[in-house]
Amino acid sequence: MSRHLTHRFWLCFFVGWGGAAIALLTKSIEPAAIAAPFFGALALSLADGWWPEAGAERPVVSSPRLVEGDTLEFGIDLVAERPTWVELEVQFPAALVPLDPTRLVTIVDGRQHFSVAVRADRWGAAGPEWAVVTTRDRLGISERVARYPLHLPVRVHPPAERLNSLIPLYRERPVTGEHRAKSKGSGSELAEVRPYRFGDPVRMIHPRLTARRGTPMVVERHPDRSSDVVLLIDSAQDLGVDLNTTLRWTVTAAMALGERHLRAQDRVGLIDVGRGVRWLPARLGRRHLHTVVDALLATEVLPRRQSELGYVPPSKMPKSATIVAISPLLSEITLSALVDLRSRGHEILVIKPTIPEPEPGIGILARRIFRVGNELNERWLQERGVIVIPWSTGDSLEHVMRRVVRNLGRSRQPV
Repeated sequence: MSRHLTHRFWLCFFVGWGGAAIALLTKSIEPAAIAAPFFGALALSLADGWWPEAGAERPVVSSPRLVEGDTLEFGIDLVAERPTWVELEVQFPAALVPLDPTRLVTIVDGRQHFSVAVRADRWGAAGPEWAVVTTRDRLGISERVARYPLHLPVRVHPPAERLNSLIPLYRERPVTGEHRAKSKGSGSELAEVRPYRFGDPVRMIHPRLTARRGTPMVVERHPDRSSDVVLLIDSAQDLGVDLNTTLRWTVTAAMALGERHLRAQDRVGLIDVGRGVRWLPARLGRRHLHTVVDALLATEVLPRRQSELGYVPPSKMPKSATIVAISPLLSEITLSALVDLRSRGHEILVIKPTIPEPEPGIGILARRIFRVGNELNERWLQERGVIVIPWSTGDSLEHVMRRVVRNLGRSRQPV
């Protein structure tokens, strides 16, 4: 908070005393008559009270979570004990675009509510930053400026896709889920129909098939199991401009996969490979879903130093986890982390978003070198047993998931 006198005070001060000095020197009444109203303004302002106080209270947003492109309403109350000229200005980050004027000048007497509609243009963790309240006396001679920090976190989600497909199991857990197990047992999906054998439970005999074939028949099914899925996010680099960037598509895909697998009773963990390694252990539940989403929305490219780089914690990583990485395969840090995890025996699937086209000023030779280097990185991973699935960001992620399920479902063998 700061208090100061405005330019009007100095105008009245210098004109008033200047007129008084000229009147004394020239012994004439005209300069004194000119200076009198300025002295009167100073006296009236001082009698009315300098630096009137007004505050801002009860900041609120209509929704703490919304999807990119949605609108929310921010509101705040202005409070003054007596009629006071108040100027309010609210500061928003670049991710939130105000649809209404964010500056208000009015006379406040008591309590007055101010609201503004805001559109979320980009995903991430954002929110109103500051409310600057400026109060002036009636003549605008004294001024009081107060800054109020607004602790209103708003989580803007990217438009995540609805997925029906799941990553096939690498090693199943003996917990009920939505994945079809490779073994046979009690479940919902048909495995085979065979004749009754000695030792089979009587409840496994199918009455209709037995009556049709004239001999006891047994129906076996695949039990439903869950898995451990660890999402690896590449935040070391971000290519592209506006809404077509590799980090944007990475977070969008990771959020869709995390929500779908948590609904399928899978334990989901998160590794963010960027300046260091941020690790969220694999857990279940709606609360963990919010934790994962909040961590994804806070993902950003940060300046790094080699000494700050961490490593993936081997002791905390589930041994049966399937690691799903979303990465354009450009960073050596990410490549090293993937190879390290593969050497520990984890199955790794990489969803590779399309890299946006470079700027027009970049030469053809530089583009070719960049493209060849990226292809070499992909082949280097494939030679070490890492599965890489290209994803054109113009296509639906559901199509990519179906292709993953179809290809991996054929190639995997029971462990």
